[in-house]
Amino acid sequence: MIKIKKYNCYYNGKNGKYYVDNSYPKKKKSYDCCCEHDHKKDKSYDCGCKHDYKEDNEKGKLVEFAYQNASPISNLPPGPGGLALPQTVAAVTLNKVKVGNVVSLNGLFHINNDSPAVQDLVATIYRGIPSPGNLIYRKVIEIDNAEGVDDDFTEVVVQFVDDNFKTTQENVTYTLVATQRIGTGLFLAGPITFTATEIKGPF
Repeated sequence: MIKIKKYNCYYNGKNGKYYVDNSYPKKKKSYDCCCEHDHKKDKSYDCGCKHDYKEDNEKGKLVEFAYQNASPISNLPPGPGGLALPQTVAAVTLNKVKVGNVVSLNGLFHINNDSPAVQDLVATIYRGIPSPGNLIYRKVIEIDNAEGVDDDFTEVVVQFVDDNFKTTQENVTYTLVATQRIGTGLFLAGPITFTATEIKGPF
C-alpha cells in the first residue's frame, strides 16, 4: 500500500503564484521557534521546543533603576564659585546586573568657570572604583571664560550604554567624575542628577 500525503495549495494574489503547504510566504515571527504554534496568542501552550519565547517578550523591559540627585534648586542667576575640581559628581549602585543585560547611564550637572580664560572640562564614568582600568566613558568640553559671560556657567550632559557584561555581576557601582584638564578655575554646581537603568537583554 502506498500512502499519499495530503497537500494544501495556496494562491498568492500579489504575485499570481501557487504554493504548497509551508512554502507559502508567511510573516516571519519575532523569534526563531522550531514549531508552528503561535506562542504570542497562547502563552500557556507547551510545545516542547527549546526556544524561550518568554525571554523574547521580556527583552527591553526595565530590570532595576538607581539614581542620585544633589542641589536640585540652583540660584538664579548663578553666583560665583562652587565645588573646586576634581570632584566626584555622583555615584549609583545596581544590586545585580545579569549577563546579556545592558545599563543605560544618564548624567546632568553644571560647571562654573571663574577663570578669565577658556577651560577644558573632562567628564568621566567608571564602572567600579575610579581607576584607569575601570574607565568606560570620557568626554572633553570647552567652558567659556567668565569675562565673556557666554557659557561660563553651563550644563554638562553625559549618556552611555554599558553593554559589556560577560558574566553576572553584583553591586555594580558607576561613578561620575569631573576634572579640569589643566589649570584651575572650574567649579562643580547643581542641579546634579545621575541615573543607571538596567534593561533586559540580550540585544
